[in-house]
Amino acid sequence: MNKKINSLALHRTRANISLNDVAYLLNIDTSNLSRIEKGIRKPNVRIILLYHILFDAPLINLFGEQFNTLKEKLIGRSRKLIAQLETEQPPKSKNRIAYMNRFVKYLNESVYDE
Repeated sequence: MNKKINSLALHRTRANISLNDVAYLLNIDTSNLSRIEKGIRKPNVRIILLYHILFDAPLINLFGEQFNTLKEKLIGRSRKLIAQLETEQPPKSKNRIAYMNRFVKYLNESVYDE
């Protein structure tokens, strides 16, 4: 089972709410929700957002590995852009480089490493 699926079930059980109740609130079949929580089916963005709303679950936590993969790709692309701007020195590049450096630092902070 992947972390995201475990997280969905964990948030529901911590709130002491039955699978049937959550399925009703989400307007989906209980057996489908059970498959999602067990990792048999992947949750769509709607399900993830609804768990976020229902259980105040952090989106970063709910998206799990998908989030980490996108974050790493964005950091890599940002570093390439910084190198390109430093080489080409277009007008206003100092502001753009400073922004990108702050952005990369922000992404690397532990706030995303829960």
